[in-house]
Amino acid sequence: MGMIASVLSSPMGRRLVNIGHMLTGNFVNAGVMLVAVALAARGLGPELWGSMVLILALASTIERLVKFESWQPLIKFAAEEEVEADPVRMARLYGYGVLLDISTAALSAFLLVAIAAVLGPVFGVKGIPLDAAALYSLTMLTKVIGAPGAALRLDGRFAAVAYSQILSNILRVILAALCLWLETGIIGFILAWTVAEISYSAFYVWLGCQSLRRQGVPFPLSVPLKGLKRDFPDFLSFAWSTNLSTALRTLTHEADELVVGALAGQGAAGMYNLAKRIAKLGQQIAGQVQTVLYPELARMWRSGERDMFRGTIFNTQMLLSGTGVAIAVLTWFFGEWLLRIGPGAQYVAAFPLLMSQVIAVLFIMHSAPARSALLSMGQPQLVLHVFALSTVIFYMVAIPGLVYFGPMGASVAHIVLAVVTAVLLDLGWVYRSQPEMPSAAAAE
Repeated sequence: MGMIASVLSSPMGRRLVNIGHMLTGNFVNAGVMLVAVALAARGLGPELWGSMVLILALASTIERLVKFESWQPLIKFAAEEEVEADPVRMARLYGYGVLLDISTAALSAFLLVAIAAVLGPVFGVKGIPLDAAALYSLTMLTKVIGAPGAALRLDGRFAAVAYSQILSNILRVILAALCLWLETGIIGFILAWTVAEISYSAFYVWLGCQSLRRQGVPFPLSVPLKGLKRDFPDFLSFAWSTNLSTALRTLTHEADELVVGALAGQGAAGMYNLAKRIAKLGQQIAGQVQTVLYPELARMWRSGERDMFRGTIFNTQMLLSGTGVAIAVLTWFFGEWLLRIGPGAQYVAAFPLLMSQVIAVLFIMHSAPARSALLSMGQPQLVLHVFALSTVIFYMVAIPGLVYFGPMGASVAHIVLAVVTAVLLDLGWVYRSQPEMPSAAAAE
């Protein structure tokens, strides 16, 4: 027992415990969410489920294009500010993130309604119902979770990050089951999603405030926020770079559903989304591991621990790759059965899409630590360039693929995208993390 305790108390042990929390929370979250999705897909049928998918895809696309992932620059700059340990200055930094979150949340909500009104005729009245889009815009207006997420991660509250969404997803399942029973149609299911998302955002903000209090940081909106650009001159440029990278990922991981809906119809978009959503389990695992890894890597790079930095990335990539292979094997044997007992027999045709998406996710999982490494090294521009090239390649494959092969063409494009991204990100972080590289010192 003493040996186990000493291992768990070591840096690697704590990292594994945190990753364990994130993986456990992710699996539970994904499982509960899939139940809600199965209820909605079964209750609405392929066409109306496709309409709901288009609303959710449009909202997610707008949110990721417009909103800054403020937790990423906050973690990098807060890790540097920890040396000075000035609570007021730290609160001002978090306030910078909060202001970004609030302004972009309001803009995202407005754009969802405005664009839905314009795109509605493109997909038909049933494609993107304006009333449903307006209702769902409330979730975007209240999603101010970037700064709270940074506070939780830097405080080491990974269990809270991992498990915070479970309650809202359980609420989503309860409401979805009620909608299925009452046959409420698409408005009822959109309302269920909206209530669940707003409750999650409120709870997450509360957790973030508690975390700041534990760190001795004042509430960000209680301190003067004038002169933020002067005091943190590189914050916005870093945020813009990471936001552009996110925007490019959005064009391939969210907006692709809108393209499928436009070229192949909302029924095809529903099938495509269902396959992606099930396969997304592995992608979410990679994202949660990145949540644990990024603050640790930022501190390692800052303190010059190059060997530990490289070893941590390599070991995490091996862990994620092995998990991805296991998911692919399980999907091969049980994927069709899962579709049959979940959404229903009418969705079994989505199995080839599901299998191809799982293969793509395997490479996405492998590349997640490389992205964290490059951001920790102060190389957001390189990440941006990789995503830009990968996005161009994706659409060069996806558009003709959709025209000739339907949704499967887009799924194959995802595999190409994932492989290209993984190779380029690996080459980037391995080359720039070598001790003799002059750019390594410059990046600091």
